[in-house]
Amino acid sequence: MRLLLLLASSAAVIGLSAPAQADDTDPNFVAALHNAGITFKSGSDVTGIGRRECQLMDQGHSEPDVIKAVVDQNPGFTTDAATRFTQIAEQDLCPQHIGGAVAAPPPPSQPWQPPIDFPIITPGAP
Repeated sequence: MRLLLLLASSAAVIGLSAPAQADDTDPNFVAALHNAGITFKSGSDVTGIGRRECQLMDQGHSEPDVIKAVVDQNPGFTTDAATRFTQIAEQDLCPQHIGGAVAAPPPPSQPWQPPIDFPIITPGAP
């Protein structure tokens, strides 16, 4: 539940910060998502979500927990599609997590971070 709350708030942060920032799209990541049949509204937003997934794994959240959060926040987004999204993020954005490698959990004194959801990912082609 805490991961879902963490995931829900971060998307809002990404959405609010996107207009103020330059395009932060990772073209390799975006191309890999297109090749996998995963559609989205904005390359820079979806890159931010992929990077956020990496941050969550850096903080000690397991790959299955991150995938479950993506599915829970995106009705119609299958576990298979969320798994492909996460694997592509690992390949292109955080190769240290390929295969589900997880960092040690952060110490309890680490400040709380806002959650993130994944409302901009949609299954299938446009």
